[in-house]
Amino acid sequence: MRRRSTLRLLTLVLVTSCAPAAGRTGAIPRTAQLPPQAFASDLGPLETAIRERIAIETGEYGIAVIDLETGRTGGVNERVVMHAASTMKVPVLLELYRRAGAGELRLDDEMTVKATFRSIADTSQYTLSADDDSEHTLYERVGDRVTFRELARLMIVRSSNLATNILIDTLVATTIQETTDRVGAPGMRVLRGVEDIPAFNAGMNNNTTALGLARVLAAVARCDVLPRSGCDEVIDVLEGQEFNDMIPAGLPQGTRIAHKTGFITGIQHDGAIIMPDGSAPYVLVVMSRGADTTAARNVAADVARMSWEMLGPGGSLRPRWPAPTAELVALHARHRVPAFPAPTLGYEELWNALGPIVDGSAIIDREVTGRAASGRPIYLLRTGTGPTRVLFWSQMHGDETTASRSLADLYNYIAASPGDTRVQTWRERLTILAVPMLNPDGADAHQRRNAFGIDVNRDVRPLATPEGRALRQVQQQYQPHFGFNLHDQNPRSRAGTTSRTAAFALLAPAPDSAATPTESFVRARHLTAHLAGVVAPMLGQHLTRYDDTYNARAFGDGMQSWRVSTVLIESGSWRGDESKHYLRTANFVALAAALDAIADGSYMNADIAQYTDLPQNGRAFNDLLIHGGHIVLPGMAPYRADISINGRSVGGPAETQIMEIGDLEGTEARDTIDATGLFVHAVTPDGIPSLQPGMSPAFRIRRTADPASELVWDINGLHARRLMVR
Repeated sequence: MRRRSTLRLLTLVLVTSCAPAAGRTGAIPRTAQLPPQAFASDLGPLETAIRERIAIETGEYGIAVIDLETGRTGGVNERVVMHAASTMKVPVLLELYRRAGAGELRLDDEMTVKATFRSIADTSQYTLSADDDSEHTLYERVGDRVTFRELARLMIVRSSNLATNILIDTLVATTIQETTDRVGAPGMRVLRGVEDIPAFNAGMNNNTTALGLARVLAAVARCDVLPRSGCDEVIDVLEGQEFNDMIPAGLPQGTRIAHKTGFITGIQHDGAIIMPDGSAPYVLVVMSRGADTTAARNVAADVARMSWEMLGPGGSLRPRWPAPTAELVALHARHRVPAFPAPTLGYEELWNALGPIVDGSAIIDREVTGRAASGRPIYLLRTGTGPTRVLFWSQMHGDETTASRSLADLYNYIAASPGDTRVQTWRERLTILAVPMLNPDGADAHQRRNAFGIDVNRDVRPLATPEGRALRQVQQQYQPHFGFNLHDQNPRSRAGTTSRTAAFALLAPAPDSAATPTESFVRARHLTAHLAGVVAPMLGQHLTRYDDTYNARAFGDGMQSWRVSTVLIESGSWRGDESKHYLRTANFVALAAALDAIADGSYMNADIAQYTDLPQNGRAFNDLLIHGGHIVLPGMAPYRADISINGRSVGGPAETQIMEIGDLEGTEARDTIDATGLFVHAVTPDGIPSLQPGMSPAFRIRRTADPASELVWDINGLHARRLMVR
């Protein structure tokens, strides 16, 4: 049952009488109210231009682009695995500076230079020669002591193989790999040092995909795993690269570019962070295999030129945001906590990063407001002394982490900028309260429920969970005027009945089953409409309205019934950005804009229709559907069945997995492969002859049931590569 038309009329009667005292300022709205815009959430025009450019070339290309401002990710063959060549030195550099940032080593510590190393294949010894290296001076210093900092610079700037092997010997390849996995670098494998011929002969090579290298570079540019000073120094090292005849050749003279090349026989790679003046940075990786050297360099330069035309200053794909939105996006970029690269977020990870920030601030208090089922403290953050109280709470579902990261960024801004006019206004007019992680046990297990197996967001009446009691206690003690219930929703939810996924779903939950237009409810609807206008330029047609059915078991509805003007924000998905870096920014923008609007009362000027006219959150669909084929398993006759697959995501499966097998007619998916008349050969683990939901998906779609027949599609997880045109 829906009550929108009646509510809109009732709202008009109450609109002038409901704002708390802090809102009666008559201030001009800080943020313009805008309808959702048709913001392009992909890099389709650039991908098309790249495909056309490489279509005339021989050899194989893998190209990836990440727009760091908007989270848009694109590419061509970006998941094709190739030999990494010297691009593997970038994750070595990242791990070195990560260790230094964690205090595990000092960059000015010294190592003894050696040229002999042990093979990972058979432990035999092999020796590097200056004749096979692009950097020679280090060989003259065998037996001398050299700092980590100097080794790092030689490894990148002159691509020294000797410096690389010395560093890998110290850092250990497995720990380097752990860091690349943490930043979500698909296909990147760092196994060994350079010139390990026994390992090479055994097929034990350092590999990467264009997207894998792009994500490592993006982690550097975003400062995901390093302190800010470490990021700056890593970028400085990469800017010193002396081999500049690929990506730099296609950019305007003087453009800042931090990059690393990789060349071996048949391989030409370059990966770069491109930093235009007056515009947001972006990452570009161009990899080639089996191409002519000159042709590969020309392709890289041409692709760089195209990327600049679309993503550089004034580029055709550069977003044109209104000034208030652009201001808050830039504010987030300056104060984003250098942490939280992955979609998971555990208790220690959050508080190891956020604890020192708030504890070192003279204007933020941290107190224990309760304890989780495990006994660990649940922390409440408090700042400001204003009469209007605002409460944020996040991660009451342990696997819903996006807003927790945004809250850390928000408090980092407050702590770092006590003299900022915006922060001073907030603190004078508001008391800002936040529980960044309500469910520590669920967070560490990366699961929705708490240690009792109870959904804390369905515990508002019995208060059987200590986490639920802690939130209720905060509400009773502080009596907040406004509340923000921050979640991640199913990443496959759609915007209405379209094929677009919902990036954000907003809701002002009703206070009762009749949706009685109480003052707090009316305020919440205006505030939700205001936030819809703020984030619409960022999310465009990926902004939706959450189901408004009253739920007496849920805390959001409970808060509204307790006269807390409550807004629900559900972070969905943004294509190509599985770790939700962009939605982390969008959350920050929404929360900061909410504080602005509550502080000056401007939210009451918002037309509620900006919220109620949003498309409703639609039914979720699958990531990938293989339709119409016959499945082939060892020892079994082929059988007709469809297969649906979903990928690992916040609020979704912990790992990419098969969801359903059988007659899936009517099942909707973001991407569908028509396998009609073809045979889906399942690649199953040894000893497992059957195919079951929950398994990791890997398939080779061939012309016939013969495993030697022509390969049409190669599918690994969600990554489908078409080999032949049917």
